[in-house]
Amino acid sequence: MSASRLSVIMPVYNSRSVVGAAIDSILSQTFGDFVFYVVDDGSSDGSGDLIAEKAARDSRIYLIRQDNRGIVASLNRMLALVDTPFVARMDADDISMPDRFARQLERMDADPGLGALGTQFEEIDEAGRKISSGDAMPVGTALVHAELEQRQPIANPTAMFRTQALRDAGLYRAAFRYCEDYDLFLRLSEIAQIDNLPDVLLLYRRSPGQMSVLNHGVQTRQAAYARLAHRERRAGRPDPFAGADMLPSLSELDQVLGRLGVAAIVESEILRAHRYAVGSMSDVEFAGYCAAIARGIKGSDKRAVARCLAEGKPGRALRLTKALVMGRLAKRYFEG
Repeated sequence: MSASRLSVIMPVYNSRSVVGAAIDSILSQTFGDFVFYVVDDGSSDGSGDLIAEKAARDSRIYLIRQDNRGIVASLNRMLALVDTPFVARMDADDISMPDRFARQLERMDADPGLGALGTQFEEIDEAGRKISSGDAMPVGTALVHAELEQRQPIANPTAMFRTQALRDAGLYRAAFRYCEDYDLFLRLSEIAQIDNLPDVLLLYRRSPGQMSVLNHGVQTRQAAYARLAHRERRAGRPDPFAGADMLPSLSELDQVLGRLGVAAIVESEILRAHRYAVGSMSDVEFAGYCAAIARGIKGSDKRAVARCLAEGKPGRALRLTKALVMGRLAKRYFEG
């Protein structure tokens, strides 16, 4: 068993231009007694060779090379090796502040009920230039747990976990591969407290090619499913997606849960989340969005129409207005 108190896990895929800085920020922590697990998930850009060079110079780095299996498999593979009481997440394109681990461990030691602890962050661009202060993460367990019911309240690469709480929650699930952290935090919140420090302890790199940008639509859908599973567990019912490798379609939800109306509720959640992106949706996505609104599914309002106009898309504003009118008529018809 490792004598260290902390393990760090970092999945890497084609990140050669930035992973060196991420690794250096971990190796430069003021708290240096840790094991640093890094999975090179089938990179084709030489990321693995760069990591291997750094591992040859610092024995704390434990490099695992594998064919591309995705982030969930990579994270769970590293967690299977962890034998320390605490484990910290890190992403290959971010930079941790030097005292991040020391500050988080101090708080975790002081509060044994904490299962996870995040921090504030600042955003940087691909060149490392600061671009914003980032979204303010809630501070205080009550605020964090309340916000968790709507969205992810912890920036994933800032998180430190109590290892046993992670395992008790069930680790990461393959079915939620585009919102694996949010699904985990929901399950973790049912057995432990979650909080954020008020201090900026990470630089979060934004880029057009990152997963959250490229897969926003499916991420939004999976987040709605994660909240549904959370509500089912809290109501004392079985998790409808336990053991699943893939999530069912919306049309299958009522049958999977054995209740009518579940799919409509989840679809409404998804549409409400999408209303902030009405101007940037593809034509196919926007057509599907309007079709759902026209069926009477709640999830849009006049502000979404105004957003289309503000973004210079009057045609979309008109189509959405028509869909809203048709949706109100459909609702009146079905309500009698």
